[in-house]
Order: sequence, then C-alpha cells, then structure tokens
Amino acid sequence: MGVEVDTKEFKLKPMKCEFNFLSKSDGSAILSQGETVTLVSVNGPLDIKMQSQSIEKSTLEVLFCTKGGKPSVADRYKESIIKQTCETAILGSLYPRSGITVTIQELEDYGGLLSCALNCTCLALLNSGLAMRFVFAAVSCAVDELGNIVLEPTQEQATSARALLNFVFESRNKNLLTGFSEGSYSESAYEEALERCRAASDLVFTFYRDIISKYSNVI
Repeated sequence: MGVEVDTKEFKLKPMKCEFNFLSKSDGSAILSQGETVTLVSVNGPLDIKMQSQSIEKSTLEVLFCTKGGKPSVADRYKESIIKQTCETAILGSLYPRSGITVTIQELEDYGGLLSCALNCTCLALLNSGLAMRFVFAAVSCAVDELGNIVLEPTQEQATSARALLNFVFESRNKNLLTGFSEGSYSESAYEEALERCRAASDLVFTFYRDIISKYSNVI
C-alpha cells in the first residue's frame, strides 16, 4: 500500500511511502522523493552485550549501506547526522540496557539522498512503535550560481550549485534540530534557505500524518 502526496506547491519532489516493507523487522519503510529511494529498517529494543549497555538509555546503532556496497567517509558522515537526529528524537530513557538498530539502504540516488534517508528513518521509527519526543522532517536546498534558492535540487542542480544546505526540523515548534552545509553562501542566503525549508517541512509533516492515518484505517 503506497500513499502519495503532491508536493508541487513548495516545488518539492513527489513523495511516496510504503510501511512494513520488510517482514523481519520491528518497523520498516521505503520512501521515494522524486527518483531517489531509500529503505529503512528498525529493530529494537533488543538485548545487547553487557559492555554495550547503558543504565540510563538505549544504545543506538545506525548503519548506512550504499548502493555500491563499499562505505566511504561521506557515508560515515551520513550515519553520524542520522544518529544524532534519532538520539534527539527517540525517548531512549524508556529503554535502558537495550539496543536499537537503524539500518538505511540506499536504493537510488538522484539527488537529496540524505534528506530522503532522514525522512524514511522517521517513518520507519513511527512504524516500529518506539516512543519519540517528536517526529522530524528533513529538507534540502541548493544555492545556484545566481544566488537563487532551489528546494530539493536534482543531482544535476546539486552538482552545479554554489552551495548545498540541509535542515532537519522537529514537529512541535518547527525548531531546527540539525543543520549541515557545504560550499559558500552569504548570511542572507542562509537565512532565506532556512525559512523556505522550514515552511516546506510543513508538507513533509502533512505527508507523515496522511500515511499514518491511511495505515491506521487499514489496521
């Protein structure tokens, strides 16, 4: 069962998601944003070795698997960003001495892979039933050679851009959770990109609500 949302109003890529894509995980989701596709599975809380346990909270492990198979420094960076975001969102204190594993698989990358992976991770966490402080949404944008802001750029637009910026917002107050960028840009360009991405995150959160509602009706 897939749920689609038309995101043309904010010039975002069309999104489509399916829950329970993997039968042997506690939660899973496959998400496409345009032609970029990621698959995420969540397992936990699980029993883990005593030396890895924390008496205060769960131990989170994030694995990012590329289509090519060989991890790179950039892949480890993606893991770090996703882990940092998940640790902020998950109520880990409810699962002490246990482990939670999030596995992200890149299926297709036509631009915006990291934002797609983050959004797919949030959906898989929701599907798993783990307690969360809030849900989160990622939106990426590019600053082109003329200084224009392009939301969710294609691979070609990202390659030719002066800068790439990625933002992750929480659902309660749309506060910025994580921000990361590369390239050169002005302070005004950053502020414009931040606010445009913050506004566009509303549509991502609406997509979450729609798909949860659809699957709840099926259950």
